[in-house]
Amino acid sequence: MKKTILFFFAIVIAVFALADGRDTRFRYYYQEAVRHENKGNSLLAFELFKRCKEMAPEASEVDYALSRWQYNTGQDSLGTATLQQAVAAEPHNKEYAERLGNMYLFRDMVDSGAVVYERLSALAPDNTEYLGLLTEIYSNKKDYAKLLSVLERLELQEGQTEGITLSKMQVRTKMGDPQGAYKELKSLVDAHPYDMNLKVMMGNWLLGNGEKEKALQTFLEVLKEEPDNANGQTSLMDYYRANNEEDKADSLLYFMLINPKTEPTTRVSLVKNWVMGYEKNGGNSQRIMEMFDSILAIPQKTSEIAQMRVAYLMMKEAPKDSIIAAIRKVLDITPEDASMRLQLIARMTEDSLTEEAIEECKKAIDYVPEDPVLYYYLSRMQFVKDRHKEAEATLRRGIALITPNTSKPLASDMFLLQGDMHFRKNDYKAAYAAYDSCLAYKPDNVLCLNNYAYFLSLDGKEGRDIKKAEKMSYRAITAEPNNGTYLDTYAWILYKQRRYNDAKIYIEQAIEKLTEEMATADTLSMEERLKQDTAMVDTVNIDTAVVDTAEQKEIIPADVLDHAGDIYHKLNLYEKALEMWQRALLAEPEDKNAIRKKIKKLQKQLK
Repeated sequence: MKKTILFFFAIVIAVFALADGRDTRFRYYYQEAVRHENKGNSLLAFELFKRCKEMAPEASEVDYALSRWQYNTGQDSLGTATLQQAVAAEPHNKEYAERLGNMYLFRDMVDSGAVVYERLSALAPDNTEYLGLLTEIYSNKKDYAKLLSVLERLELQEGQTEGITLSKMQVRTKMGDPQGAYKELKSLVDAHPYDMNLKVMMGNWLLGNGEKEKALQTFLEVLKEEPDNANGQTSLMDYYRANNEEDKADSLLYFMLINPKTEPTTRVSLVKNWVMGYEKNGGNSQRIMEMFDSILAIPQKTSEIAQMRVAYLMMKEAPKDSIIAAIRKVLDITPEDASMRLQLIARMTEDSLTEEAIEECKKAIDYVPEDPVLYYYLSRMQFVKDRHKEAEATLRRGIALITPNTSKPLASDMFLLQGDMHFRKNDYKAAYAAYDSCLAYKPDNVLCLNNYAYFLSLDGKEGRDIKKAEKMSYRAITAEPNNGTYLDTYAWILYKQRRYNDAKIYIEQAIEKLTEEMATADTLSMEERLKQDTAMVDTVNIDTAVVDTAEQKEIIPADVLDHAGDIYHKLNLYEKALEMWQRALLAEPEDKNAIRKKIKKLQKQLK
């Protein structure tokens, strides 16, 4: 008997020893698998997890780990099945269940996802995140009964709130239970008797459901308690319009708009909606302007209403003086509004550039001294007025303000203007450095490509520079094939390379396009001129391109005609060359004597 007992204990000890050894090996392999997974060695980790699965088929943590690998390798169905095993083995593990719920939703298995999150919500009823997910699930499924149930559970956790109540009202309305929706809202209003905005909400519900008299009574009660309640006033106005009492609605609107206690955002919204509605119904523009004037007669905290008046006048194509006066009103309220001041300058310079416009730009800089765009426009205007030193100094100040956040097109144009200014002084090295900076900010700045190329061709250097000029000029005409000035530049560069036949093709295209362009040049506004490169020295100058003479009005720039004469002369087309040079004289070239010498020399040769 004693031997039998000893034998039994020996067997038990052996079994426990084997079990302990197996558990030790399992823990080792599992920890190694997790370590390799964290290091990104997913394939090795997977093999180790598989070994763990063989050692302990019932281990839920192994199933959970294997499901991760299966999902990551695109085996979604297998991953879901494995994850389901993990959840079944350990149903109270929230991490496993949440992962399974998310995967169900990801795979559009909405019903299964709902079951998982309902179970999770039962395990943790105070976790409102689960309830939030369930509201989304049931809302998307349009399962309004379950959605209402979840909202009620959410209300138990968070208390009665406006958001939850409105959601319950919406659900009950969709369930065809308007009275239930009203009771939900009434319970909220009763719980907060001093919240007039909730009472307005009730009035709106009554109005929307045909209870006009009750709605009116509710709005009047609100305004008796809070006469300046904007929501109550707006809703009462809606009541009047719904009841076809337009005069009362307009009177209330007018009162709200001129009431200093009306919040600026409310006033802006009211004006915007009223103007849009009035315009839509064919209202009188004069009535709208009277409303604007009445509102702006009272002190304004913000300039939105004044800006709306500017926009309305522009839409109606009002006279320039009216628009300028409206813009000045905006600047009276917000003098630091640089963009609006630039609009003022644009309007002021439609016909000609005045000193007043330049002073306005200086004012803008005084208010916003860190904005480089203001220096750019001021320098251009100063340059147009031949105040070159001032223009250069202004532009330098603007360029110094360029930061990585500055618009790249703006920075590019500033360096372009600086390059043109340097070239005007024959400072080629500084000009080319500025052009290089311009193209660094915007490699496809076609105006820079054209100017840079043209000025290189005038520099007198051959070889590499003329080839560089050709490449840049070709990029410019490729981008804008109908630009006569760019075509002239390319023709001239071809001429400088003695490619006269090619040059002839492009100079004739240039004259054709410039004829079309310059025919309307005298109608360009100063604003449009400033959009062009007014610093361009040796190409088209808009201010002097159209010249009246007693004999003829020549609209093509003199330098283009001079180029054409040179090209025709090289091709022995002498009559065409004479014609071009004679036309160039009519266009008032800078160096008339040089062209006259060419004409006399050719005329003598032809004799």
